Amino acid sequence: MAKGGSRYGAGRPGYRLKAEQLHRVDVRIWARRGLLADERSFSWCWNRGGEPSGTITVQVTPQSVVNLIYSATIQQTTQHINERVNIIQTPCRFGGQRPWFQCPRCARQVALLYMRAGRFACRHCQRVAYSSQSEDVMDRSWREQGRIESKLGVDWQRPKGMRLQTYERLMNRLADCEMRREKAFCVAVARLFPERFTNTSSR
Repeated sequence: MAKGGSRYGAGRPGYRLKAEQLHRVDVRIWARRGLLADERSFSWCWNRGGEPSGTITVQVTPQSVVNLIYSATIQQTTQHINERVNIIQTPCRFGGQRPWFQCPRCARQVALLYMRAGRFACRHCQRVAYSSQSEDVMDRSWREQGRIESKLGVDWQRPKGMRLQTYERLMNRLADCEMRREKAFCVAVARLFPERFTNTSSR
């Protein structure tokens, strides 16, 4: 089986901006950290490549509203923006409540808001996609193989303490990843050279 290296083929073209490229806020993280519990203000920062890439000020109000305060360059002009976002609480199955952002544009209940063109909104309104949505079979199999390899030792050795049954299951998944890539490669070649494969199959 192949271990890393180059791949045959490429993913489907990504016609939509990827969500991973945008600044975003996650109401779940703020709730877990207790930032929405009381009326308060706090700063939220983003980093990219280990370097600061942006910051906003968040004001929590007693009316279940957060004000996102920040500066953004829109049409080559720096604007100071105060965007109001409602927080909606829904009951959980085993008690308690779960917070959601209400998208400022479409009013959807969402956990994430993305900044694009100087405004925050949900993924649907911002017309962005996840990188995984642009992946083909080969991309997905390589990504899955990377996750499996991170659980194994050097040269796919069984790590100390890992049960043999678990190790064998991971190795079977690695074999399945390679089988899917080989099948996808054969399909791609058949599409590129249909005459050759038609002549071969008719003999």
